[in-house]
Amino acid sequence: MCRQTILFISDMRQVYLAEILTKKGHNVRCLDIRNSETAADQLMKLKGFLKEADMLILPIPVTKVPDQERLTDMLNKNLKNETLVLGGCFSEAQKEFFTGRGIRFLDFMEDEIVTEENAVATAEGVIAELVSLSPYNIHDAKIIVTGYGHCGRAAAMRLHALGARVTVLARRREVRRKAKNDGFYAADFAFGPEEAMGAAMLVNTVPAPVVTRPIIQELPRDACILDIASKPGGTDFECAKEFGIKTNLALSLPGKYAPKESACILNRAIERFALNNKP
Repeated sequence: MCRQTILFISDMRQVYLAEILTKKGHNVRCLDIRNSETAADQLMKLKGFLKEADMLILPIPVTKVPDQERLTDMLNKNLKNETLVLGGCFSEAQKEFFTGRGIRFLDFMEDEIVTEENAVATAEGVIAELVSLSPYNIHDAKIIVTGYGHCGRAAAMRLHALGARVTVLARRREVRRKAKNDGFYAADFAFGPEEAMGAAMLVNTVPAPVVTRPIIQELPRDACILDIASKPGGTDFECAKEFGIKTNLALSLPGKYAPKESACILNRAIERFALNNKP
C-alpha cells in the first residue's frame, strides 16, 4: 500500500528522511522551507496535499514553518482526523488542538528514545561549536554545563573525556546528586557566580533564563557561552554583549553535524508511532 506522507524540509535531516521513507514505500510529498523567499509558497501547497495525507511530518521545531497562524488555519480546515501528525516542540495550543480533534500526534522531542539518541549527536555538535568559538583548548579548561538532562549529561561526559574540568549547575537536588554520582562537581544556580570565575566556556541546555547577569559578569572576558536550549535560549545575550563575551545560540545541532544519523533516529520513531497507531 502506497502511503501518502507530507514532509516539511527545514534542514538536511528531512532530506535524508525523505530518502529513507521513499525506500520504505511512502509516497513522500516534500515542502522545502529552507529558502525564506519561497517558504510561503511551499506552505500554500499544504492545503491540497492534506486531503490525501496519511501522515504529516512537521519540522523540529515546528516554529520553523513560516506563518504559524496560517499553518494552524490550514490544519484546522483541511487536516483529516485519521492523519498521523509528527513534529518537534509543539506548542501547548497545538497539542490542545490535536487532542480536541482526536488527532494522534507525536512530539519527537518528548519521545524518550529520540531525545536520548539525539543527545549523542548534540554532544558531538557542542564540541565542534566550542572548538570554533573558544580561544582555548577543551583539555584542562574549566567548563560549566547548565542543566543535566539528556543533552547536558551527554555533553558533560564527552567534555570530561576530552580532559575538561566540568562543573554542572542544576536546580534540583536529585539532578545534582545524579551528576555527582557520574563524577562531576555539581552546584545549585545560586553558586553560579562563584563557579563562573575562571570558567573558559559555558554550555547552557536549560530553556529558561538561567545564565543571567550575576553569572555572566563573573566570567572572564575571553570566555564563551554556547546555548543549545530552544529559542530564545536561557542566556541573557544582551548582558553578555555588554561584557564582550562571545555567545552562540546553536539550535538543531543533530541536523547540522549528524543529519543522516538523525534521520535514522526519526525514522525509527515514525515506525514505532505508526505501529502503535494502526487503523
